[in-house]
Amino acid sequence: MPNSLATPEPMVLRPSDFDPPLKRKEPTIPGYWTIEEIANEIGVTPRRVRYDITGRPESNIEPSLDAYRIGKSLLVADPNALEYIQKWRKRYKS
Repeated sequence: MPNSLATPEPMVLRPSDFDPPLKRKEPTIPGYWTIEEIANEIGVTPRRVRYDITGRPESNIEPSLDAYRIGKSLLVADPNALEYIQKWRKRYKS
């Protein structure tokens, strides 16, 4: 994330910075978001979030979200998930 012009420290998103507030109250896995939690937060299907992680060449969807594969599930780190949610909300806010 880019640095703020006023401070030399990088900007860090926190769950309290969101308006409207995030729907997720307690994380399933501390420090990580599951695909289902992100999908519920932004109002899309888990399949759409999975395509943003893995990409889909036939639909020209490039990977835009980093995740860790643990068994059959994909986990997204807190900073990446919060940035993705903020970007998604700004994209469809208008």
